[in-house]
Amino acid sequence: MINSGSRELNLGNVEHRPVLFTDLDDTLFQTARKIAEPVCESRLAAVATNGHHSYMTESQAAMTQWLLASTQMIPVTARSTEALSRCRIPFTSWKVAANGAVILDSEGRVDSDWSTHIGQLSNSFRHTLEALDAATLSHNAEGRFRHWIVREENRPVYFCVKSNGDEAWLDDLIEPLESLAGKDFLHHRNGNNMSFTPRCISKMAAVAFIIEKNPDIQDRIVLGMGDSLTDLAFMGLTQMMMIPPGSQIDTAIRKD
Repeated sequence: MINSGSRELNLGNVEHRPVLFTDLDDTLFQTARKIAEPVCESRLAAVATNGHHSYMTESQAAMTQWLLASTQMIPVTARSTEALSRCRIPFTSWKVAANGAVILDSEGRVDSDWSTHIGQLSNSFRHTLEALDAATLSHNAEGRFRHWIVREENRPVYFCVKSNGDEAWLDDLIEPLESLAGKDFLHHRNGNNMSFTPRCISKMAAVAFIIEKNPDIQDRIVLGMGDSLTDLAFMGLTQMMMIPPGSQIDTAIRKD
């Protein structure tokens, strides 16, 4: 029977901090060219080897500070482990890198079980990644693109290509690369960045592995945050999704 005299909702007692699985680039920070407000050096979030560093806005910095204090924050990123190491956010828990190909523990050590799993898969897509790289090279006589195979633990894991100028230049690569990749690869494009990742490697699979390996997470509030349509898969494993305004996901929602 409902007690109409009670005015306050009993929300129970949350004993443990929520867990937040979050993307990084264009979610918690972005390159300077994407920021409307003046860049603040104190909010330098990730150092880039090419000098195009990433920064937080004032609101992103405040939000990140709050999230670090109130959640168990786990980055889930396409960045390689080397690029992730140049991120200045002080993560202290698990980390997912290279689109899910690598899982690091709180000490920065590679999870051996996940590494073995990915190692057993790598030979099945090695030749396709090399073909994608070679095809891009053949279309790059004018130096419009920079491209590479992302490698972790001395094995290839996914292919990435970026436009050195107009984002529309990537249009010329879609047909030849998609025909090589076939249905076994996930094609992702966001801005001047395009990638082809074997479907057997994913952020979602890595997040699912972490949740399964840590039963305590299963009893806690789990949140997911990301900007790209490809982030939706791992975010779907959580109880609440968060997306930045103006992101690829936000744009797709508003378009509909």
